[in-house]
Amino acid sequence: MSEKILIINGSPRKNGNTAIVSGWVKEGAEAEGASVKIVDAARLKYKTAGCCSCYGCQVSQQFRCVILDEATDVVASFPDYDLVVFASPVYFFGLSAQIKMLMDRMFSLFKFSGGKTIHNLQKVNFALISTCGGDLHDSGVELVDETIKKITHFIGKTHKSLLIPSLVPAFEETEKKEDLKAKAMDFGKKLAKW
Repeated sequence: MSEKILIINGSPRKNGNTAIVSGWVKEGAEAEGASVKIVDAARLKYKTAGCCSCYGCQVSQQFRCVILDEATDVVASFPDYDLVVFASPVYFFGLSAQIKMLMDRMFSLFKFSGGKTIHNLQKVNFALISTCGGDLHDSGVELVDETIKKITHFIGKTHKSLLIPSLVPAFEETEKKEDLKAKAMDFGKKLAKW
């Protein structure tokens, strides 16, 4: 069971398609008893854009970025959750810059020494919500999914994905799609049971 879930919304659009779908996923997970928090990555206060490769986290005893800003606290909290969900629109065939900046700071959750990798993410599962305007094969959503797959494989896990193609920027239209809402809520329920 994923009793405690963190959704990172990586869309710069506060009330866009990714936020709408993430809200439905949250609603579904909460219906199964999960506690769900959504963090808006685009509105966090950063001191640096992503990881600055200072390697301060590698000399620290903590699994935490040494740059003190809001992103540091969010990333350091990942091990406190059963499930972390990355939610990103597809921008130019990849993750949004807003989610990528936060994800790059995940480097601080790992220690690389003597050919060994140590991390504190053993109990954390990862999932993806990705929305795009194009179809599943030409938009880049598969590349976004592959990125999350690589991260989870690196830590010895698998992931679950909800890939939503063919959404237009008319958000009021997305909100009316009852079939999409049901699909997103069902995904949330499955995540809570994972």
